[in-house]
Amino acid sequence: MRKAHKRGKSNNSLTVTAPAKINLFLEVLGKRPDGYHELETVMQEIDLADTLTLETTEGGMELTCSEPGVPCDESNLVWKAVRLFQEETGVRGGVKAHLVKRIPVAAGLGGGSSDAAAALKGLNILHAKGLSDATLMGMAAQIGSDVPFFIKGGTALCRGRGEAVTPLAVRHRFWYVLLYPDIRVSTAEVYNNLRIDLTTEKKDASLTYKALLSNSGKRLSLSLFNRLEEVALRLYPELQGFKNLLESNLSDGVMISGSGSAIFGHCENKDKGEKVRGKLQEQGVEKTFVVSNL
Repeated sequence: MRKAHKRGKSNNSLTVTAPAKINLFLEVLGKRPDGYHELETVMQEIDLADTLTLETTEGGMELTCSEPGVPCDESNLVWKAVRLFQEETGVRGGVKAHLVKRIPVAAGLGGGSSDAAAALKGLNILHAKGLSDATLMGMAAQIGSDVPFFIKGGTALCRGRGEAVTPLAVRHRFWYVLLYPDIRVSTAEVYNNLRIDLTTEKKDASLTYKALLSNSGKRLSLSLFNRLEEVALRLYPELQGFKNLLESNLSDGVMISGSGSAIFGHCENKDKGEKVRGKLQEQGVEKTFVVSNL
């Protein structure tokens, strides 16, 4: 587990980093008996991140957030993660949590899932439980499909409903321009409108992870694939204009991440990314980021 945390002035508080992710490859293989979809996806953490500060208290649960629109009640995945950790470990006492949001909400970047994983990892450190990644991933799978990935982090091939995580040893730094069009996409709606039949030719993730392991940005750009993109563009047609805009500024592959609405494109280096970011902001797209993999 990577060290991405900072102790407070006293031993009862800790600040944990919660990175966003992008899906470099996402194929939906079919519907599972449990109602979830069977996936094969390559996810990669990027250096756009929320931060979560956890503090142990005498009792009760308190959650605050820098983003006014984010619910701070039992529906928040951080709240669920804290309660689950307490139930599974028998830890007593309360928790005061403050979340600083930098990852756009409902954007296909896994912000809520990463925040939940950060809560699990942070509480494990605060309470000196020494739980293994495997144990934490078991808890994470009870919270949401993407949460186990964030326990391991980095870059990984994920299967099942996302909980079967195989880390990929990516040593090269890849750069991306990420655009958030300020449109909140419903993941459930996208999946509910996905039609996969026997005639649909399934894509294979091997080209993507071979490109990653070969350190080839060009190969990576050519291997990008997202089965959900067509559905997201159909349900939210205004996304197409933003995708076209990013494509007009980048020669490499451009794609929606997850169910959307964030759109990213690979670029050769940070300087090129900053130039593209500047052009996009001149064209009125404020929420644009230059990011790289962790």
